[in-house]
Amino acid sequence: MSADAAILTVEPPPSGAAKRSAPFFTYTNLFNAIGWLVLALILWFLVIPAARGGTWAPFSEWSTWRFLLVGPDFGPMDEWATWSTLMFGPADERTFGSGLLYFISLKGIPQLQGLAITLFVGVFAVVLSTIIGFFFALGRLSNFKPLRLFCSGYIELMRALPSYLIIFYVFIGFPKLLGLNLAAPWFAIIGLTLYTSAVMAEIFRAGILGVDKGQLEAAYALGLKPRDTIVSIVLPQAVRRMVPSIVSQLITLTKDTSLASVIALQELTRKGKQLYEFYNNVLEMMFVVAAIYFLICFSLSLASKRLEIKQQ
Repeated sequence: MSADAAILTVEPPPSGAAKRSAPFFTYTNLFNAIGWLVLALILWFLVIPAARGGTWAPFSEWSTWRFLLVGPDFGPMDEWATWSTLMFGPADERTFGSGLLYFISLKGIPQLQGLAITLFVGVFAVVLSTIIGFFFALGRLSNFKPLRLFCSGYIELMRALPSYLIIFYVFIGFPKLLGLNLAAPWFAIIGLTLYTSAVMAEIFRAGILGVDKGQLEAAYALGLKPRDTIVSIVLPQAVRRMVPSIVSQLITLTKDTSLASVIALQELTRKGKQLYEFYNNVLEMMFVVAAIYFLICFSLSLASKRLEIKQQ
């Protein structure tokens, strides 16, 4: 056999008997089994009895769903006048300039309730948390010590506090200390953004540090500026690693909007509470509310998996 042939020789894969089979008992399988057991118990002792003898009649009425989705004060959803008033203000008082200012200031948004205000608060908090968290991550990685200490202190403080308390303190403290008298949705957005931006900052920082330092050194050797290095080299690779963690945090943020009920925000969970107090059907109403949250979060999870597959 020649030397070239010897180099090109490929060893055959090990036979089935030689392969090591994965152990059946692992902590992952154990926790999965416990999770499925808990779900089965919930279905057997709560969901099935509620489905058989529960009070489901209110869900056959559109007024119940309207109460949950947009609130009772919202006009007919299939009429443009309802959405026009929401976005641009009352028609009899509207001019082009006033309608534009009304739209930019988002004054009509606090009129929404239920699922609509939950989605509004969630989307706004997600956008603000992502932007602020990215800059705090860069600040924590900065060589400028005062900036690094400030960003580190903010991140550690916010991560150590429950988001429930942050929302409450923002709602009580901002009007007293800063004189800000805002609608409840804005206090919820500020509180959730303060907490989530700190978590997002750590996700961004971990993704950036996961990039091979040799690539950074090569970029600097080629004369690239730090800004160009981050945008062209670091972020494209870091985003791929961060997608699962970011989506997981976004799902958590969506569920955390229910904590804003502490400041009387008329979001989905609070509207469900008002309905079950009226109809006296706690299990049925909270099951429907939980199903709505599940559909939103599960859709985000599926979108995340598809995005991961596209990036591979």
